[in-house]
Amino acid sequence: MVIIYYFVDHKKKKIHQRQFAGDRCDFVETPVEKREFTDQVEYVQQLKNKDLYEMCKYCQQAQSISS
Repeated sequence: MVIIYYFVDHKKKKIHQRQFAGDRCDFVETPVEKREFTDQVEYVQQLKNKDLYEMCKYCQQAQSISS
């Protein structure tokens, strides 16, 4: 079984896949107390469905480094 770890940005209501989160995700300004890490899929679904959080479009796969 593969466990996906999520990084939740409560300030911007974005859910990131922790392994792919990077600079393009724009969470640098989010205070530490507004950040959360979880592996609970049900919790992530609740945030999306009830609290209108969105999945980050930038961390669905590895980000490439452009020069």
